[in-house]
Amino acid sequence: MTDDSTDGRPIFVVIAVTVVLLAGVIGFFVGSNGATVAPAIQVVGGIALPTTPVTMTLYGMAIAVLSLGGLFGLVTLASRFDEVD
Repeated sequence: MTDDSTDGRPIFVVIAVTVVLLAGVIGFFVGSNGATVAPAIQVVGGIALPTTPVTMTLYGMAIAVLSLGGLFGLVTLASRFDEVD
């Protein structure tokens, strides 16, 4: 018998890197344009972040990493319970 299964980890890595970079780019534009509207934003826990390109880029990338890490962790956990007969 041949093994037709493929490892999806490289696909997950490409998707994760793309999403994190995209979140950083969007955060940069939000920080560049949002400072005139709101000089600071309140994030979870009541922490105030200044609306600058650097902080918004890092915040967007951090949220993307945490979200994708959680989702990919759940996929990994679910794949352990997948049994192929």
